[in-house]
Amino acid sequence: MTDESADIRLDGLVAIVTGAGRGLGAAYAHELARRGAAVVVNDLGTDGDGSGENAECAEAVVAAIVAQGGRAIGDDGDVTSEADMARLASKAREAFGGIDIVVANAGICGSNPFISTSLDEFRRYWEIHVAGTINIVRAAWPMLLKSRSPRIVMTESAAGLYGMAGQASYAAAKGAVHGLMRTLAIEGAESAILVNSITPGGYSRMHDAAIKDPAMLEATRQIMPASLAASVAVWLASPACSFTGQVFSGWGGRAARVAIGPGRGYYDPALSVEMLVQHADEVGATTAMYEPTDSLDEVVAWQSGRFAKSKAESSE
Repeated sequence: MTDESADIRLDGLVAIVTGAGRGLGAAYAHELARRGAAVVVNDLGTDGDGSGENAECAEAVVAAIVAQGGRAIGDDGDVTSEADMARLASKAREAFGGIDIVVANAGICGSNPFISTSLDEFRRYWEIHVAGTINIVRAAWPMLLKSRSPRIVMTESAAGLYGMAGQASYAAAKGAVHGLMRTLAIEGAESAILVNSITPGGYSRMHDAAIKDPAMLEATRQIMPASLAASVAVWLASPACSFTGQVFSGWGGRAARVAIGPGRGYYDPALSVEMLVQHADEVGATTAMYEPTDSLDEVVAWQSGRFAKSKAESSE
Protein backbone atom coordinates (compact mmCIF):
# COMPACT_ATOMS: atom_id res chain seq x y z
CA MET A 1 0.00 0.00 0.00
CA THR A 2 1.31 3.44 -0.95
CA ASP A 3 1.78 5.96 1.85
CA GLU A 4 -0.79 8.70 1.18
CA SER A 5 1.48 11.22 2.88
CA ALA A 6 4.28 10.59 0.35
CA ASP A 7 4.29 13.18 -2.42
CA ILE A 8 4.09 11.83 -5.96
CA ARG A 9 6.75 13.81 -7.78
CA LEU A 10 7.25 14.27 -11.51
CA ASP A 11 10.64 15.95 -11.40
CA GLY A 12 12.61 15.48 -14.60
CA LEU A 13 9.55 14.56 -16.66
CA VAL A 14 8.18 16.58 -19.58
CA ALA A 15 4.45 16.79 -20.24
CA ILE A 16 2.40 18.10 -23.15
CA VAL A 17 -1.20 19.03 -22.41
CA THR A 18 -3.45 19.99 -25.30
CA GLY A 19 -6.39 22.29 -24.69
CA ALA A 20 -4.64 23.54 -21.56
CA GLY A 21 -5.46 27.24 -21.76
CA ARG A 22 -8.64 26.98 -19.68
CA GLY A 23 -10.82 24.58 -17.74
CA LEU A 24 -9.72 21.01 -17.18
CA GLY A 25 -6.59 21.31 -19.33
CA ALA A 26 -5.35 24.29 -17.34
CA ALA A 27 -5.98 22.39 -14.10
CA TYR A 28 -3.99 19.44 -15.45
CA ALA A 29 -1.10 21.69 -16.49
CA HIS A 30 -0.97 23.40 -13.09
CA GLU A 31 -1.00 20.11 -11.18
CA LEU A 32 1.68 18.55 -13.39
CA ALA A 33 3.88 21.60 -12.91
CA ARG A 34 3.21 21.74 -9.17
CA ARG A 35 4.59 18.22 -8.90
CA GLY A 36 7.75 19.09 -10.79
CA ALA A 37 7.05 18.32 -14.45
CA ALA A 38 8.05 20.72 -17.19
CA VAL A 39 4.84 21.47 -19.09
CA VAL A 40 4.11 22.48 -22.66
CA VAL A 41 0.77 24.28 -22.49
CA ASN A 42 -1.02 23.95 -25.82
CA ASP A 43 -4.19 25.80 -26.67
CA LEU A 44 -5.47 27.33 -29.90
CA GLY A 45 -7.66 29.56 -27.77
CA THR A 46 -10.98 28.77 -29.38
CA ASP A 47 -14.41 29.24 -27.91
CA GLY A 48 -16.17 26.18 -26.54
CA ASP A 49 -17.70 25.44 -29.95
CA GLY A 50 -14.32 25.56 -31.70
CA SER A 51 -14.65 29.02 -33.21
CA GLY A 52 -12.09 31.82 -32.92
CA GLU A 53 -8.46 31.80 -31.80
CA ASN A 54 -6.63 33.43 -28.89
CA ALA A 55 -2.97 32.64 -28.19
CA GLU A 56 -3.17 34.50 -24.88
CA CYS A 57 -5.04 31.58 -23.27
CA ALA A 58 -1.99 29.31 -23.24
CA GLU A 59 0.38 32.12 -22.33
CA ALA A 60 -1.71 33.08 -19.29
CA VAL A 61 -1.41 29.54 -17.91
CA VAL A 62 2.33 29.53 -18.60
CA ALA A 63 2.75 32.85 -16.79
CA ALA A 64 0.87 31.54 -13.75
CA ILE A 65 2.96 28.35 -13.62
CA VAL A 66 6.24 30.25 -13.95
CA ALA A 67 5.14 32.74 -11.29
CA GLN A 68 4.72 29.81 -8.89
CA GLY A 69 8.22 28.53 -9.62
CA GLY A 70 7.31 25.96 -12.26
CA ARG A 71 8.64 25.38 -15.75
CA ALA A 72 6.36 25.83 -18.74
CA ILE A 73 6.20 27.11 -22.29
CA GLY A 74 3.17 27.91 -24.41
CA ASP A 75 1.99 26.78 -27.82
CA ASP A 76 -1.01 27.83 -29.89
CA GLY A 77 -0.91 25.00 -32.44
CA ASP A 78 -4.08 23.46 -33.84
CA VAL A 79 -4.49 19.81 -32.82
CA THR A 80 -6.22 19.04 -36.12
CA SER A 81 -3.01 19.96 -37.98
CA GLU A 82 -0.34 17.26 -38.27
CA ALA A 83 2.25 19.95 -39.00
CA ASP A 84 1.30 21.96 -35.91
CA MET A 85 1.53 18.91 -33.66
CA ALA A 86 4.89 17.94 -35.17
CA ARG A 87 6.13 21.44 -34.37
CA LEU A 88 4.72 21.14 -30.85
CA ALA A 89 6.63 17.91 -30.24
CA SER A 90 9.82 19.51 -31.58
CA LYS A 91 9.28 22.52 -29.34
CA ALA A 92 9.05 20.23 -26.29
CA ARG A 93 12.27 18.47 -27.25
CA GLU A 94 14.14 21.72 -27.88
CA ALA A 95 12.95 23.35 -24.65
CA PHE A 96 13.07 20.41 -22.24
CA GLY A 97 14.91 17.55 -23.95
CA GLY A 98 12.09 15.16 -24.79
CA ILE A 99 8.54 14.07 -24.00
CA ASP A 100 7.42 11.70 -21.23
CA ILE A 101 3.73 12.50 -20.87
CA VAL A 102 1.00 13.36 -23.34
CA VAL A 103 -2.39 14.46 -22.06
CA ALA A 104 -4.70 14.72 -25.08
CA ASN A 105 -7.37 16.99 -23.67
CA ALA A 106 -8.33 19.42 -26.45
CA GLY A 107 -11.96 19.28 -27.45
CA ILE A 108 -15.18 21.12 -28.13
CA CYS A 109 -18.76 20.60 -27.02
CA GLY A 110 -22.23 21.71 -27.96
CA SER A 111 -25.77 20.39 -27.86
CA ASN A 112 -27.93 19.39 -30.78
CA PRO A 113 -30.40 16.53 -31.38
CA PHE A 114 -29.12 13.81 -33.71
CA ILE A 115 -31.69 14.52 -36.41
CA SER A 116 -30.57 18.17 -36.54
CA THR A 117 -26.83 17.39 -36.63
CA SER A 118 -25.26 17.49 -40.08
CA LEU A 119 -22.63 15.05 -41.26
CA ASP A 120 -20.22 17.98 -41.49
CA GLU A 121 -20.77 18.58 -37.77
CA PHE A 122 -19.94 14.94 -37.03
CA ARG A 123 -16.78 15.34 -39.11
CA ARG A 124 -15.82 18.50 -37.23
CA TYR A 125 -16.07 16.73 -33.87
CA TRP A 126 -14.10 13.79 -35.24
CA GLU A 127 -11.35 16.10 -36.50
CA ILE A 128 -10.88 17.78 -33.13
CA HIS A 129 -11.42 14.91 -30.69
CA VAL A 130 -10.12 11.94 -32.66
CA ALA A 131 -7.69 13.33 -35.25
CA GLY A 132 -6.51 15.83 -32.64
CA THR A 133 -5.60 12.97 -30.32
CA ILE A 134 -3.99 10.97 -33.12
CA ASN A 135 -1.87 13.91 -34.27
CA ILE A 136 -0.28 14.75 -30.93
CA VAL A 137 0.26 11.11 -29.92
CA ARG A 138 1.82 10.25 -33.27
CA ALA A 139 4.11 13.29 -33.10
CA ALA A 140 5.21 12.45 -29.55
CA TRP A 141 5.52 8.67 -29.98
CA PRO A 142 9.21 8.55 -31.07
CA MET A 143 10.19 10.53 -27.96
CA LEU A 144 7.94 8.47 -25.70
CA LEU A 145 9.88 5.41 -26.85
CA LYS A 146 12.98 6.97 -25.28
CA SER A 147 11.28 7.96 -22.01
CA ARG A 148 11.90 6.24 -18.67
CA SER A 149 8.21 6.66 -17.81
CA PRO A 150 6.11 7.08 -20.97
CA ARG A 151 2.46 7.84 -20.32
CA ILE A 152 -0.46 8.82 -22.55
CA VAL A 153 -3.72 10.07 -21.08
CA MET A 154 -6.62 10.40 -23.52
CA THR A 155 -9.93 12.07 -22.85
CA GLU A 156 -13.16 10.15 -23.18
CA SER A 157 -16.58 11.05 -21.83
CA ALA A 158 -19.48 9.51 -20.01
CA ALA A 159 -21.50 10.63 -23.05
CA GLY A 160 -19.35 8.39 -25.23
CA LEU A 161 -19.65 5.43 -22.86
CA TYR A 162 -23.30 5.68 -21.87
CA GLY A 163 -24.88 8.19 -24.27
CA MET A 164 -26.47 11.58 -23.64
CA ALA A 165 -29.37 13.31 -25.34
CA GLY A 166 -28.24 16.08 -27.67
CA GLN A 167 -24.63 14.84 -27.77
CA ALA A 168 -24.56 12.47 -30.77
CA SER A 169 -21.60 14.10 -32.54
CA TYR A 170 -19.62 14.52 -29.32
CA ALA A 171 -20.42 11.03 -28.02
CA ALA A 172 -19.55 9.38 -31.34
CA ALA A 173 -16.15 11.08 -31.39
CA LYS A 174 -15.41 10.16 -27.79
CA GLY A 175 -16.42 6.57 -28.50
CA ALA A 176 -13.81 6.49 -31.25
CA VAL A 177 -11.18 7.71 -28.79
CA HIS A 178 -11.91 4.65 -26.65
CA GLY A 179 -11.05 2.25 -29.46
CA LEU A 180 -7.89 4.23 -30.19
CA MET A 181 -6.83 4.12 -26.54
CA ARG A 182 -7.33 0.36 -26.25
CA THR A 183 -5.37 -0.32 -29.42
CA LEU A 184 -2.45 1.96 -28.56
CA ALA A 185 -2.24 0.37 -25.11
CA ILE A 186 -1.76 -2.99 -26.83
CA GLU A 187 0.74 -1.64 -29.36
CA GLY A 188 2.64 0.35 -26.74
CA ALA A 189 2.94 -2.48 -24.23
CA GLU A 190 6.20 -3.93 -25.55
CA SER A 191 7.79 -0.48 -25.24
CA ALA A 192 6.29 0.12 -21.76
CA ILE A 193 4.16 3.00 -23.04
CA LEU A 194 1.11 3.03 -20.77
CA VAL A 195 -2.07 4.40 -22.33
CA ASN A 196 -5.27 5.14 -20.42
CA SER A 197 -8.28 7.44 -20.63
CA ILE A 198 -10.09 9.66 -18.20
CA THR A 199 -13.77 10.52 -18.35
CA PRO A 200 -13.42 13.75 -16.41
CA GLY A 201 -16.08 15.62 -14.54
CA GLY A 202 -14.90 19.14 -13.91
CA TYR A 203 -16.84 22.31 -14.52
CA SER A 204 -15.72 24.23 -17.59
CA ARG A 205 -17.28 26.60 -20.11
CA MET A 206 -18.30 23.56 -22.18
CA HIS A 207 -20.91 22.75 -19.55
CA ASP A 208 -22.56 26.11 -20.24
CA ALA A 209 -23.38 24.91 -23.77
CA ALA A 210 -24.20 21.30 -22.91
CA ILE A 211 -26.35 21.72 -19.77
CA LYS A 212 -29.57 23.64 -20.28
CA ASP A 213 -31.01 23.23 -16.77
CA PRO A 214 -29.76 26.18 -14.64
CA ALA A 215 -30.01 24.20 -11.39
CA MET A 216 -27.98 21.32 -12.82
CA LEU A 217 -25.40 23.74 -14.20
CA GLU A 218 -24.96 25.37 -10.79
CA ALA A 219 -24.70 21.96 -9.12
CA THR A 220 -21.97 21.05 -11.60
CA ARG A 221 -20.03 24.17 -10.64
CA GLN A 222 -20.29 23.31 -6.96
CA ILE A 223 -19.53 19.59 -6.89
CA MET A 224 -17.16 19.23 -9.85
CA PRO A 225 -14.17 21.54 -9.47
CA ALA A 226 -11.59 20.87 -12.18
CA SER A 227 -8.88 20.39 -9.56
CA LEU A 228 -10.38 17.07 -8.43
CA ALA A 229 -10.44 15.65 -11.96
CA ALA A 230 -6.85 16.86 -12.34
CA SER A 231 -5.77 14.56 -9.53
CA VAL A 232 -6.99 11.56 -11.55
CA ALA A 233 -5.39 12.72 -14.80
CA VAL A 234 -2.04 13.41 -13.14
CA TRP A 235 -2.09 10.04 -11.37
CA LEU A 236 -2.57 8.35 -14.76
CA ALA A 237 0.34 10.40 -16.11
CA SER A 238 2.66 9.51 -13.25
CA PRO A 239 5.15 6.66 -12.79
CA ALA A 240 3.04 5.63 -9.79
CA CYS A 241 0.26 4.36 -12.09
CA SER A 242 0.77 0.91 -13.61
CA PHE A 243 -2.59 0.50 -15.37
CA THR A 244 -2.83 0.49 -19.15
CA GLY A 245 -5.71 0.18 -21.61
CA GLN A 246 -8.26 1.33 -19.02
CA VAL A 247 -10.86 4.06 -18.63
CA PHE A 248 -11.19 5.88 -15.33
CA SER A 249 -14.11 8.02 -14.26
CA GLY A 250 -12.91 11.01 -12.28
CA TRP A 251 -15.19 13.68 -10.89
CA GLY A 252 -16.17 15.32 -7.63
CA GLY A 253 -13.49 13.55 -5.60
CA ARG A 254 -14.41 10.06 -6.85
CA ALA A 255 -12.21 7.89 -9.07
CA ALA A 256 -13.28 4.52 -10.48
CA ARG A 257 -12.23 2.20 -13.26
CA VAL A 258 -14.87 1.59 -15.92
CA ALA A 259 -15.12 -2.10 -16.86
CA ILE A 260 -16.18 -3.19 -20.34
CA GLY A 261 -16.72 -6.81 -21.30
CA PRO A 262 -19.29 -9.51 -22.06
CA GLY A 263 -21.21 -11.50 -19.51
CA ARG A 264 -21.49 -15.29 -19.60
CA GLY A 265 -24.52 -15.02 -21.85
CA TYR A 266 -26.37 -18.00 -23.27
CA TYR A 267 -24.87 -20.66 -25.54
CA ASP A 268 -26.38 -23.33 -27.74
CA PRO A 269 -24.63 -24.79 -30.81
CA ALA A 270 -27.95 -24.56 -32.69
CA LEU A 271 -28.72 -21.00 -31.55
CA SER A 272 -31.92 -19.56 -33.03
CA VAL A 273 -33.98 -16.41 -32.73
CA GLU A 274 -36.56 -18.35 -30.74
CA MET A 275 -33.91 -19.46 -28.25
CA LEU A 276 -32.78 -15.87 -27.82
CA VAL A 277 -36.34 -14.80 -27.05
CA GLN A 278 -36.67 -17.59 -24.49
CA HIS A 279 -33.30 -16.89 -22.86
CA ALA A 280 -33.21 -13.10 -23.22
CA ASP A 281 -32.57 -12.61 -19.49
CA GLU A 282 -29.43 -14.77 -19.64
CA VAL A 283 -28.22 -13.03 -22.80
CA GLY A 284 -28.68 -9.64 -21.17
CA ALA A 285 -27.18 -10.53 -17.79
CA THR A 286 -23.67 -9.51 -16.72
CA THR A 287 -23.13 -12.70 -14.72
CA ALA A 288 -19.51 -13.90 -14.83
CA MET A 289 -18.50 -10.81 -16.79
CA TYR A 290 -15.11 -11.12 -18.46
CA GLU A 291 -12.86 -8.26 -19.63
CA PRO A 292 -11.09 -9.30 -22.86
CA THR A 293 -7.53 -8.09 -23.37
CA ASP A 294 -8.18 -7.58 -27.09
CA SER A 295 -10.76 -8.39 -29.76
CA LEU A 296 -9.65 -12.02 -30.13
CA ASP A 297 -9.43 -12.75 -26.42
CA GLU A 298 -13.20 -13.01 -25.98
CA VAL A 299 -13.29 -15.99 -28.37
CA VAL A 300 -10.17 -17.57 -26.88
CA ALA A 301 -11.51 -17.08 -23.35
CA TRP A 302 -14.76 -18.80 -24.24
CA GLN A 303 -13.07 -21.72 -25.97
CA SER A 304 -10.60 -22.21 -23.14
CA GLY A 305 -13.33 -22.29 -20.50
CA ARG A 306 -12.52 -19.03 -18.72
CA PHE A 307 -16.24 -18.19 -18.85
CA ALA A 308 -18.57 -20.12 -16.57
CA LYS A 309 -20.65 -22.57 -18.60
CA SER A 310 -24.34 -22.04 -19.30
CA LYS A 311 -26.94 -24.75 -18.72
CA ALA A 312 -26.96 -25.72 -22.39
CA GLU A 313 -23.21 -26.28 -22.36
CA SER A 314 -23.24 -28.18 -19.10
CA SER A 315 -25.88 -30.60 -20.39
CA GLU A 316 -23.83 -31.57 -23.47
